[in-house]
Amino acid sequence: QAIFAQTQHLLAEPVVRVVSAMSDEEEEDTQKEAKIVLPEYFTRKNELRQDLFEKILVLAAEGVSKFKLQKDIAQHIKQSLDKDVDMNELIGKGPWQVIVGRSFASAVTHEAMHISFFDLPKFQETFLIYKSLAVQSV
Repeated sequence: QAIFAQTQHLLAEPVVRVVSAMSDEEEEDTQKEAKIVLPEYFTRKNELRQDLFEKILVLAAEGVSKFKLQKDIAQHIKQSLDKDVDMNELIGKGPWQVIVGRSFASAVTHEAMHISFFDLPKFQETFLIYKSLAVQSV
């Protein structure tokens, strides 16, 4: 329960982050800025870097907005994470696993610093997202 108390973060209002995006072809003076609005969330456990966690929050909010079924939300998030270069910095490691639901139990083994467990209260959904260990052949 001490761990649970330490990782509680309830935001009253969505957080707005300004992210700069620039391709290799653009000059610095033509830099574009995009606003990313993070949904209200409740963190149960998070060992990801903050920038990666924010990407996952945005993907989760997109998923619940686009899809009604939890399996479709989970599939959307997983496919996005598996394709994203920033989320796959660990070469030769396992794929991302995504669990979405309102009530579930789990016991998982994950890569160090690659797990996030949070709620989106507005959508009444809970997310468990982690990078699984790589399979080793015998």
